[in-house]
Amino acid sequence: MSTTSPARSMVRPAAVFSAAAAALSLPMALLVPLWITAGRMLFGIQGNLVVIFAATVGPLMAILMLLSAARITVAAARRPRFGAPLRTSFLLLGLWLAGGAFGFLVPDVGGEPGQDGSVMSALVGAEAAGFSAALANPVGILTLGLTAALLVVSVRDDRRA
Repeated sequence: MSTTSPARSMVRPAAVFSAAAAALSLPMALLVPLWITAGRMLFGIQGNLVVIFAATVGPLMAILMLLSAARITVAAARRPRFGAPLRTSFLLLGLWLAGGAFGFLVPDVGGEPGQDGSVMSALVGAEAAGFSAALANPVGILTLGLTAALLVVSVRDDRRA
């Protein structure tokens, strides 16, 4: 006589990652642009770029990311298991990492003496300011490109769900 144990329901890591990405998409759509715009202020760096980003890049990214996140969340709720498609989840993660890196690297100038630089130069030292400035432009372009790509992918995913 053999006994069989009931099948255990095992949660796959991919399903957890997809659900977490979909659930975090809305809050991160606000946090990433806020970090890029004013994250330097947490480190005592406040120059002209905070005001410029608050009027340009911050709202643009927030609007695009919120539109994408809303579509991702609605589509995720329509699926049998809540979650974004795996490729969309990785795109979200890439965008969050690129946005975090951009906010970390972007230098700010024009503030009071001792209040310029980037978060990186505030943590590592003033000698990192050149390295930070050199990397900020490509990472910023990558961040904006990923934001636009996410909007296109989220529209496509919403239509498929």
